[in-house]
Amino acid sequence: MKSIMLIDDDPHIVKALTDHIDWPSIGLRIAGTASNGVDALEMFQQLRPDLVMTDVYLPGMTGLKLTQALRRDHPHLPIIILSGYDEFENARAAMRWGVNHFLLKPAEVEEIESVLREVLLEQDVRERHEQLERTYKQEIGRVVPYLRKLFLHELLTTRYREEELPAERMDYVGIRIPSQVRAISLQLYRPAFLTKMKERDWQLLRYGAADIIQETVKEQTSQINDCQVEIVDYSDQVFVLLLFDERDPLEQFESIVERMIDQIFTYLKIEMSAGIGTSKGHLCEVMDSYLESREALEKAEFQGGSRVYRYDSSAALTPSATDYSLLLRQWNESWADMRTDLAEEIWVQLRNLLEEGGGASIQDVQVVAVSLFDTLIHSWNRHYPMLAPPLAMSHFLREIQSKYGLQDLICWMDGIIRNWMEQIRKEMGEKKTNKLVEQVKQYVEMHYAEEISFEAIAKGLFVHPKYLSQLFKRVTGENFVSYVNGYRIQRALELLQSGHYMVYEVSEMTGFRNATYFSQVFKMLTGKSPSEVG
Repeated sequence: MKSIMLIDDDPHIVKALTDHIDWPSIGLRIAGTASNGVDALEMFQQLRPDLVMTDVYLPGMTGLKLTQALRRDHPHLPIIILSGYDEFENARAAMRWGVNHFLLKPAEVEEIESVLREVLLEQDVRERHEQLERTYKQEIGRVVPYLRKLFLHELLTTRYREEELPAERMDYVGIRIPSQVRAISLQLYRPAFLTKMKERDWQLLRYGAADIIQETVKEQTSQINDCQVEIVDYSDQVFVLLLFDERDPLEQFESIVERMIDQIFTYLKIEMSAGIGTSKGHLCEVMDSYLESREALEKAEFQGGSRVYRYDSSAALTPSATDYSLLLRQWNESWADMRTDLAEEIWVQLRNLLEEGGGASIQDVQVVAVSLFDTLIHSWNRHYPMLAPPLAMSHFLREIQSKYGLQDLICWMDGIIRNWMEQIRKEMGEKKTNKLVEQVKQYVEMHYAEEISFEAIAKGLFVHPKYLSQLFKRVTGENFVSYVNGYRIQRALELLQSGHYMVYEVSEMTGFRNATYFSQVFKMLTGKSPSEVG
């Protein structure tokens, strides 16, 4: 509990303050009292109270001089000036010493308690701020690098205009605006045997790769003058290098990245590929360079890993390979959201593309097949970790190696994917699908008398409106509008049959703001007009 010291040369005032203020309820105890300024200053040094309440005119030393003396050594000490009406102008002089709280005699108990609580609150806020500042200073060495990495990650995912770049924030985390910036994506390839059950092993390898990347950058860039390189831990298998250099030493840095690839494979036995985006003239364009680097990396799916790919040579890709890359990306996105209908459409396009040829070899199709199946495995493990997948990766790899005919492999893949989708839909039908539809129905039951927005429902359920609409129709056999109208008319029928309400009242009670439209829908669904029922 905090303490207060009372100073007044009138003993009646001191006694009144002591007896009539409910000190414990405020959170204070009286440390001591004094009747003159000199004794008060000496007593303060002994008792060290948290607050001081003093009169202006005191024998020996005035309250103003006492305030000045206390403030000199204790600048944050809360001091409350208690003064008479004729002394108030003099008390204002105390404001020069940071005193902001004054009480005029005779003050009501409620007023005194209110000021005391206000002072304690201010003191608590100040102490919390000081504690936060102390903690901040202790953590600054760790926090700033973290905030720096966070901002760099944000630059890769947020498109800023030049005037929108947060200059103060950048200055705080130590990022200058370079004249040239280039992004290089480093893609690690997780070995197939490191499944979700061996996550620890993968994280150890990933940590080792990150260490090699960091050490290589540190050693090699020290030989390049005025070169700044930032390493962004972008995702589980992707690191991004941001190269800030006015001269843009691409050739030198490409050899540095090749060294990283060699060392990671030599020491960790995992592959890594790199995609290099083009150099940009402003930091706000770094996202574009990053996207280019990711696009350049797509060539690794067809030309092999453990290599460096430049975005400039992306045009060398065959049209069919470009189409494969786009469709594979869409395939990954569809399974991230478990949108099986979209995934099926993408597979049909991929299958047609593979069947039509375009110069694709069986090795090309095998690469596409592995990419497709890898996505299926990861999606299944993420959504159904307790269930074994319909087909193990080891069995899948043996099967595709045994297929020597292009058409044979494509037909086999078609069967595998369709069976997989059937299993997924079964799981979704038993779990998420019906749950989402039931939540929509519950919402209608609770809000049928109000204006209902399907988009708002979908947003509340964190799903896309189009997906929810298709899902609702597939499960219920009717679209959302028909279902809502049917439910409202059923409720309207019950209300009309009760005989207690007029037609226009029932119309409003069931969410139809237009009685004419209500009558039309009612007759369409029941075969009778509302008046015939009521």
